[in-house]
Amino acid sequence: MAYYDKEHRDKIDCFNDMWSKLDDIEELAKTYQIADIAQDNNLKLLQTLVLFDFDNQPGREGSDAIDRYGHAWELKTVNIDLTSSFSTNHHTNLERINIFRQERWLFSSYKGIILQEVYVVNPRHLETYFSKWEQSVKEKIAANIENAHLNNPKIPLKYVKEVGTKVYPISTPLDPAEVLKTL
Repeated sequence: MAYYDKEHRDKIDCFNDMWSKLDDIEELAKTYQIADIAQDNNLKLLQTLVLFDFDNQPGREGSDAIDRYGHAWELKTVNIDLTSSFSTNHHTNLERINIFRQERWLFSSYKGIILQEVYVVNPRHLETYFSKWEQSVKEKIAANIENAHLNNPKIPLKYVKEVGTKVYPISTPLDPAEVLKTL
């Protein structure tokens, strides 16, 4: 294929046609306070907000979403074509760990951009991880390490499947907000 020959132009036209359909999704995203679906996993975030009737928490600090009861949710995604663990937070410090303990957790696994499964997890089931991370941060503090934190501690998908409640796909819709209405 030569540059900008008929085959190349046909590919460009096909791509432009498909790309134009993203405009509708971008408009929907704006109603969820998502300004750019191509940034920061926002397309997957939008899918989660729509599927589970959550409200977005714009900005990069704190919880990711709020359910109809006003409860904070930590949303995590993993592309199982690339890895088998969920990343958490680039600057996991003692304050962030304490926030994690108060949030409900929703874990979504994808193959590329195709949603495979979604699990909700009570933060109590993650306490083993929180305690281990807390101990590591405290050791860094004791060693006088400035800005003591962990960089993206992981939670394995296998563990999430063991302790979580599957809410997608299932034959009868299961509302994550109801599953973890109380902690």
